[in-house]
Amino acid sequence: MRHGLLGAIHLPETPEPVPESVLDQLHPDEQSHARTLRGFRQVQWVGGRLAARAAVDALGLSMGALLSDGYGAPKAPRLLTISIAHKRHLAVAMVALRRHGAIGIDLEVSGRPRMGIATRVLTDSELSRVDALAPDRRWTSVLVRFAIKEAIYKALAPRLQRYIGFEEAEVVPLTNGTAEVRLLLNSGEPPAHLEAGYAWVPQGLLATVRARWP
Repeated sequence: MRHGLLGAIHLPETPEPVPESVLDQLHPDEQSHARTLRGFRQVQWVGGRLAARAAVDALGLSMGALLSDGYGAPKAPRLLTISIAHKRHLAVAMVALRRHGAIGIDLEVSGRPRMGIATRVLTDSELSRVDALAPDRRWTSVLVRFAIKEAIYKALAPRLQRYIGFEEAEVVPLTNGTAEVRLLLNSGEPPAHLEAGYAWVPQGLLATVRARWP
C-alpha cells in the first residue's frame, strides 16, 4: 500500500471460538485478552493481530503484545505505527516505521447503497459535490469519503487523544487513487502534512492515511 506494508487474514464465516492452535500464534498477553472476547469480536480481534504480525515480520522486525489503547487503537512498539481494520470476512493491518509518520487504514464493503449516511458523515461542501454527480456515482463517492475519514481518525486519534468527528475533515477523492484533505479540527495540533489514498480490491475498498507532525 501507499503508506505502509499491508497484512491480511481471511476470517471464518462463523463466530465459533478461535482454535487454541491459532491462539498459540499470538503473544501470551494477546492470548489472554483474546480469551475474554466472544463471537465475531474474538475472531476479528485475533485476525487483526495475526495480520499485523505478518506485516511486521515482513519488515524484518519483531513485535511484542499488540494490545489496545483507550480509543481502541493498537499500542504499537516504539519504532512502529500500526493500524487495523476488519469486516466480517477479512482483517487487514498496515504497518510502517514511526519516523515516517502516523498511519490509519479502513476497510469497507460497497454492498447496497446507503445514501442515508451521507448527511451524517459529509460536510455541506462535500454533499454539494456528491449531489452534482450522476446518480450511479454518488454512493461510491460517499463511501470513499467515509473510508478516508475513518482512516484519518485512526491516524490522528492516538496523538490528539480524543474522538474526531466526521465534520472535522473534508475529502475530495481524485481519480488517481489519492485524495485532497482539508482538516477542520476542533482542537489539537494538526499534522504538518497529511496524505490520503484509496484502492478498490476484490474484498472491497481500502483507504489509507499518513500524517506527519513537525
